[in-house]
Amino acid sequence: MAGIKILKNKIPFIITMFSCVTVAALAATVQAGKKADIAETAAQTESRQVIVLDAGHGGMDSGCVAVNGTYEKDINLDIVKDLGELLTLNGCKVVYTREEDISMHDEGVEGIRNQKISDMENRLELVKSYPDSIFLSVHQNLYTEPAYFGAQMFYTTNNSSNRRLAQIMQKRFAALQPGNDREIKLIDNGLYLFKTTEQPALLIECGFLSNPGDAEKLSDPEYRKKVAFTIYSGLAEFLSGEADKSGSGDIRDTESLLYMQ
Repeated sequence: MAGIKILKNKIPFIITMFSCVTVAALAATVQAGKKADIAETAAQTESRQVIVLDAGHGGMDSGCVAVNGTYEKDINLDIVKDLGELLTLNGCKVVYTREEDISMHDEGVEGIRNQKISDMENRLELVKSYPDSIFLSVHQNLYTEPAYFGAQMFYTTNNSSNRRLAQIMQKRFAALQPGNDREIKLIDNGLYLFKTTEQPALLIECGFLSNPGDAEKLSDPEYRKKVAFTIYSGLAEFLSGEADKSGSGDIRDTESLLYMQ
């Protein structure tokens, strides 16, 4: 009887110990699972394609002013943000030189000229800090003759892929803009941001703000979404070709009802 009493007294203790061991085992399993998930996420993050997006101008620098009064800086930023959203949704890591209407110059720099120099230096420093990225700078064009219209791509020979990227993107814009027969243009040593960038890089002039038709379209948020999708699809085609060479993954070259309707 005494032995039975002792056993009865120990049963709650045994159950408690078993519960503690079970909980500890479960906790360890969950913790291991979390670590595995974190490691997998980190690996996926490291393998994502980095795209550096530059919305030209900003802050005190409005860029071109369209014939209808719209500022280039605002058009550039809107297109870049729409493009960045598409790229992020499709697995890319997007880095922006600016995400709001600001200049990127250092604090304390005075004078418009000095601020512009500082702004460009800081943009270039950011671009160079992502050597494995693809760099796209979005701008709008302007000319004294209002008849000129349509997007045009500008590239350097710093990277052997630049010409192909420019050709792909020009073809995509020709599909968006009927009658656009403009050709890609070489700008070696022509623009500060592109002189020393070694990764694939492209200057995208989306249209002429001096042309009434282009200005009206580019002032429309829905058309800017189509421009963003055009750039996205061109980049997808470019990366698909790069993937064929390296065997790596790429972003999807697919239509989006949100951006194309």
